[in-house]
Amino acid sequence: MLRTLRLPLAAALALAAAGPVAAQPAGKNVSLPYPAKAPLVVAVNGWQKTTDRLTKMTDSLPKAEAEKVRGGLELGIDKVFEGRKTESVPGDRRLFGVIHDFSKLGDEEPAFAVLLPVTGYAEFKRSFLTAGERDTVAKAGKGVESAEVSFGGGPTKKMYLADLKDYVAVSPSEEVAASYAAPYTRAQSGSMGPDLSGTFMAADAAVYVNMEVINDLYGEQIRQVKGLIDFGLGQAEMQGKIPGLDGRQIDVVKTMFTGLLQGVEDAQGLLLAMEFRPDGLRFAARTRFTTDSPTSTALAAEAPTSLTDLGKLPQGLGAYGGWRFGKKLSDTFRPFTQNFAAPEGEDAQDAKITKLLNQVGAAGAGVEVTGSSGANAAIVMSQYKNAKQAAAGLVGAYGAVPVGGKVMGVVTKEKTRVTDAAQAHRGFTFSEIKLAFDFEATIQSLPEQARETTLGNLKRVAKERMTYWIGTDGKAVATLTADDWGAASKLLDDYLEGTAGVGTEAGFKLTRSNLPADATAVYLAETSQTVQMITDQVKGIPTPNGRPAIGKLGNVQGGEPTYVGFALTLKPQGAGVDVFVPGTAMNVAARMLAGAFRRVE
Repeated sequence: MLRTLRLPLAAALALAAAGPVAAQPAGKNVSLPYPAKAPLVVAVNGWQKTTDRLTKMTDSLPKAEAEKVRGGLELGIDKVFEGRKTESVPGDRRLFGVIHDFSKLGDEEPAFAVLLPVTGYAEFKRSFLTAGERDTVAKAGKGVESAEVSFGGGPTKKMYLADLKDYVAVSPSEEVAASYAAPYTRAQSGSMGPDLSGTFMAADAAVYVNMEVINDLYGEQIRQVKGLIDFGLGQAEMQGKIPGLDGRQIDVVKTMFTGLLQGVEDAQGLLLAMEFRPDGLRFAARTRFTTDSPTSTALAAEAPTSLTDLGKLPQGLGAYGGWRFGKKLSDTFRPFTQNFAAPEGEDAQDAKITKLLNQVGAAGAGVEVTGSSGANAAIVMSQYKNAKQAAAGLVGAYGAVPVGGKVMGVVTKEKTRVTDAAQAHRGFTFSEIKLAFDFEATIQSLPEQARETTLGNLKRVAKERMTYWIGTDGKAVATLTADDWGAASKLLDDYLEGTAGVGTEAGFKLTRSNLPADATAVYLAETSQTVQMITDQVKGIPTPNGRPAIGKLGNVQGGEPTYVGFALTLKPQGAGVDVFVPGTAMNVAARMLAGAFRRVE
């Protein structure tokens, strides 16, 4: 067995030196050894089990990269565990790091503890402590012992030990250790709520923040920050000091920030989790809100759905997304998703655009799915209760933007040309929209250091001249982008036939199956294109010596596409985010980046 199996245990104990619950199925209400009112807890689901799963996951990496990862872990673990035996610390039971008081973390005796699962307290002292450490064991307070402990050749530090029968509490604080020796109320996983509890119990590593405790301690400071943000954004709006954002977008930014802080006030718990699955790495974030709180009320109309139409989108586009938001959230964020604006000072035309977009919003939006390969091709299929009204409003908004106005945040160079009923295909009647963009004018208001990177981003998602076809069959609105009508109509054909969509690809199915079955929004991005995009962003960052920040990427042409996935799930009393990176995608990324940092050319 690899020595890396001891890594999570070493990390937890090293933290402590600076500080019978078996694994249960998700959904069970499990008694946990830490106090119910602990503000923050870190959990590892069995040091041996978790590291086994982590080690297995590295099998997906190229052989040389996998060996480097394992070799580095082994070297570190050997040093940390020199002279120790781990037989008394079962590798299939959770261990915990617990912060008891944030204000005392900087004290000489920081207020946190590590809770180690043990076969017995005597066995733990006899086998896990080194011979020298055993000689220093002495009585401290009631039910507490102390020992001089050192990890990895670091300085010796006095640690306090408390026997919990199935666990040992190890803390640099005698006060904290004594709190475990006295009676206390243990936490229950079920008190987190079903979504958080299930994710917590399934995770290999997790961080749980008891937001009720945090709000009791810091609620007033949180409210002050919310007020400062609202004031600052209001001042910036009046003085025009947020480049690239108009008044409506600034309102959305204010809503986002104040909504986020309101969510903090309304939250009962926050969970961050990591799971080493056989197919890849899963990150998850979950939060639970108080019933009838402002946040729960704002999310009342949210109902996750399967988004099955996502799999019908044509193959080869690279980036795919699907979503269905409730009306309140859709209306709130429409200024970003449907961003049309007249030039500053043309208030009458701006009011006309707003009226047309309100017409779209009133049409009753349903599920929307989209596939895109950047500026070259894209398809958006949007369900509406009144699709004809939505299509008319959307086409009208494009046509209402004068020269110098903005479409999707990009300045127009010429009057938009709209031809109604330009094409008819598969029961859809399409208007043709021809746009001319002015990229230089778009970036002019941005800080100089941001212009080049922003220009590169614009050119990836748009061309200076683009044609859109927007049409409806009375049930859905289709928005198509391509070099010509033949290519655009093929996108629609592929979607409507649906038999050879992206959902039939093995890589797509793998990633989608590791995200929630029902979600509010799901996005999947092809790995090589994503790595290339991120690399281009990094290359655009100025460096002190003028050399590029990253070298040339490796060529990974051929092979089945792999995808990185993201999901957002909103419910009246909770929100969740999931990210899944399959092992196959890690392999592609590792091969692309293998030489990029060795020698920057």
